[in-house]
Amino acid sequence: MLPRVGTRSELIIRPQALILLVILAIISGCVRDVPSPTPTPDDRPPLTPTWTPLPYAFIDASPVMAGICFDSADDAAGRVFVLRSPAELTDLFNQADNSGFCTRPVVRGTFDFAPEGGEPSRAIAGLWSRAQGCSANHEVLGVDVNETERIFSVRVRLVVGGTCDYALVRPFWIGISGYNQYDIRLLVESSPEE
Repeated sequence: MLPRVGTRSELIIRPQALILLVILAIISGCVRDVPSPTPTPDDRPPLTPTWTPLPYAFIDASPVMAGICFDSADDAAGRVFVLRSPAELTDLFNQADNSGFCTRPVVRGTFDFAPEGGEPSRAIAGLWSRAQGCSANHEVLGVDVNETERIFSVRVRLVVGGTCDYALVRPFWIGISGYNQYDIRLLVESSPEE
């Protein structure tokens, strides 16, 4: 038996169906995920932190380290770094490049250690913390300055949320002004199990 061929009147699309088709076409165009081209290290502008008012005497310097790949940061997790000059910052980037963990050269952020052009008066201190969960971030618990012994201490806690099976590496990097010649310490506590 041959299929029946519809007459001309049966092939007319109703206005409601046409509107539905148009809406579906628009929606499908909105959710299409087009990958953006990956910029090369030369295409990216340098990330320079901005000094912002915080309750503590430091800034978020994590953008300086944003170009270090996950595997290199994971390998360095738990180590505290205190960088007091552009040469020490360059050395850290060289270590990440030479580690063999990153598939391409790291994007090197910049930091102004000597804003007046003289001796460095700013420092960067930081670390990467490893966790497993849905999310993780560092919470500043307090800053202690001991003028007599010239110690600048920052106490932070790694707060992990959820029970996801994700391996996380979270940065905590700060720029510290006026304490470059101090013994700078980062003390990290883990959050209680949730």
